[in-house]
Amino acid sequence: MNKTEQPLIPVFIPSLGEVLLMAENRKGEPLTPDEVIAIRDDAVCIMMEASRAQAMAEKRGEDLDPENCWYDFQMLRRELGREPDLDPGPKFRQIDSNDAAYQQTVIDAQNSLDLFRAMLPADGSHRTDALIKTRFTDGDFSAFMWLFSTRLDERGFAAVFFEVPEQVTSVEIGDEMVVTPDEVIDWMVNDDGDLHGGFSIRYQRERMPEQERAAYDEYIGVQRYL
Repeated sequence: MNKTEQPLIPVFIPSLGEVLLMAENRKGEPLTPDEVIAIRDDAVCIMMEASRAQAMAEKRGEDLDPENCWYDFQMLRRELGREPDLDPGPKFRQIDSNDAAYQQTVIDAQNSLDLFRAMLPADGSHRTDALIKTRFTDGDFSAFMWLFSTRLDERGFAAVFFEVPEQVTSVEIGDEMVVTPDEVIDWMVNDDGDLHGGFSIRYQRERMPEQERAAYDEYIGVQRYL
């Protein structure tokens, strides 16, 4: 990129907020999360230079964040007084895996695996509130995923899928996956609201505005970070 070029930014035409409101008006009832995502994916988007995109935002107002469109859309509905009021969940922010602070969360998780092991049943049975985060790959799909109901396994840990993206066909909800110690990205135990581990969760929470943290804590069911 030369000095006169600017980064290109995706801009929805019309705005994503307008598109979702029109879709909800046509439906005559609130959109579901799946419908919001599908509409976002099919919406018309053009690439603009950053300065032009900013000028448009100043003229017509900030649009919804496509990565947090369900949350932002529920905030827009609240501003407009639309009923019923739906749970927006927390607003997630993109994590830069190259950020040194984020990389430190992986190191902290790896270095504290003995503590995690000590919190799991010694007989190899599952602990439902013990979760483990690892990279899962299925064909072209690859993502960091949380698994729950972790147990000790001779190869490391075994945990259960509680959500499966629609692109994934090799596993189903309830299937178990073995995670070796070197494959652990994070771990957590939510002991009746007391969070042990969860280093990436703490990282994400610290980067949220103060006024959003209480809703985030309620959403994930944490009262204290130990």
